[in-house]
Amino acid sequence: MTKATQTMSITTELISTADIASSDYVERARAIAPVIEAHAAEGEAAGAMPDATIGALKEAGLFWMLVDPELGGGGVSPDVALEVFEVVAEADGSTGWALMASAVSTWNTSLFYPGFRQLFLDGRKPISCGTINPLGTAVEVEGGYRVNTPPVPFGSGMDAADWVGTTVRILDDSGNPVLRENGMPLTRAIRAPKSETIIYGDWDVMGMAATGSYSYGWNDYFVPGEFTFDSAPLVPKPGEPYSGKTLDLMSSSVIGHGGVVLGLMRRALHEVANIVEGKKRMAYSVPVDDYAVFKKEFVEADAKFWSVRDYFYRVVREGIASTRDTESLSVEQMARIRQATTHVHTVATEVVMFASLWGGTQTIRNPSYLGRAVRDMVVARNHALIDVVTLDNAADPIIDSWK
Repeated sequence: MTKATQTMSITTELISTADIASSDYVERARAIAPVIEAHAAEGEAAGAMPDATIGALKEAGLFWMLVDPELGGGGVSPDVALEVFEVVAEADGSTGWALMASAVSTWNTSLFYPGFRQLFLDGRKPISCGTINPLGTAVEVEGGYRVNTPPVPFGSGMDAADWVGTTVRILDDSGNPVLRENGMPLTRAIRAPKSETIIYGDWDVMGMAATGSYSYGWNDYFVPGEFTFDSAPLVPKPGEPYSGKTLDLMSSSVIGHGGVVLGLMRRALHEVANIVEGKKRMAYSVPVDDYAVFKKEFVEADAKFWSVRDYFYRVVREGIASTRDTESLSVEQMARIRQATTHVHTVATEVVMFASLWGGTQTIRNPSYLGRAVRDMVVARNHALIDVVTLDNAADPIIDSWK
């Protein structure tokens, strides 16, 4: 990579100004990948995103790459963002995950929250993170809502964010759930400044350690109406198609996970290919990279990576094209997005474990990207949005498509 034009960034690393200003956000991600990788061990040890890493992501504009250009964002298509997550996660899984969570949250928040959108129009560059599971409650009051929540888990991206959100169930003044006309509970998504949010600092895990996925919440906290919105129209009922100009809320929330684990898979294959080159091992008559069993298993892992990657991106791009062209997603399309994303995780687990076993002791010695990738992959595979039940939920429309 040519470094004719360089600047000493706030990360204290040399980054090409031409690369981080590129109109190609994947190239921007590649430009800062060395900085992310250089600080990965620091982040894992601290259990938080390093300042240098956050600074590099901000300099490259990756937190805002999905936001509309009229608001100062990059306006990239979601499939391009997935490639960015893949590149960043190849450098460090935790950073890829935290970027995925905050970039998608920032995008959705800029689209649907009037108050958050106004922050961009005022020239600010806010970053959001949060969850969608409605664990808290709120009562409508003049000008907004009074919110109470238990500790809400998994606020991934919290270290970089300055706004935090969740979904709450609306109660009346007597504490009874307010119901919609169809009998379902009325819910509302909210956003609040991180500075006014309780952060519990309880993220202590074996993998994805530097994602800053702390629990958070609010006690009797007032949220202005312009920082809330009714997210129900973005979540179609099971078995019903979706109407909208963007992906439905579940699809847009889940696909980023696929980009992250593709990055983990890609790096694991790079690592093991280099580790075994010329490597002599006890009882082997030839170096490991010349051993027939390794060669067979590697080309199988390579095929798994490329085939699952191609299917995943094809399904996502078909969904994006459908919302763009017809402002709709079929039941089968939404089912395939869930199926493809979960399947990526299944295959990634197999590929990362293949690499870790052939990596031998270099997998278990610190620092070790392979060791970190194994831990990160276990955490990624255990996420609720990737649970095996997603395949059961997706099965009927996919089976029907073959009849």
